Amino acid sequence: MTSINTINSYTAQATSTQPKQELGKEAFLKILVTQLQNQDPTQPQKDGEFVAQMAQLSVLEQLSNLNSSLTAYLDSSNNLSQYSYVLGNNVSWTNPETNVQESGTVTGINYKNNQVYFKIGDHEILSSSIQSMEMNQ
Repeated sequence: MTSINTINSYTAQATSTQPKQELGKEAFLKILVTQLQNQDPTQPQKDGEFVAQMAQLSVLEQLSNLNSSLTAYLDSSNNLSQYSYVLGNNVSWTNPETNVQESGTVTGINYKNNQVYFKIGDHEILSSSIQSMEMNQ
């Protein structure tokens, strides 16, 4: 069996973060509240303008939530795809319950609680528990 240092040694490329240039929902809400506090009482904001601004805030919130969901999906997808080479290969691990070394063929990959698990027979093994892997031809 070919030994590998650790199955988790692969790390994703870090992406550089750039400062936000768009208006976030907190900043938008602050501007809206400031505008309401400083409006001329003799000429209050029209209801239609206020409703339009609230609708913009709602759209901004929904887009922010969608962005978070897509980011989480892409992260899990990337984690799963980086381990796809393990599918169909024989691996060995130490069973944490019995402290006995076991081996088997990886038949599936699961991603839950920000961790990758391999499906091996009736077991779901945490990826960091894998000690060695034999590449099938």
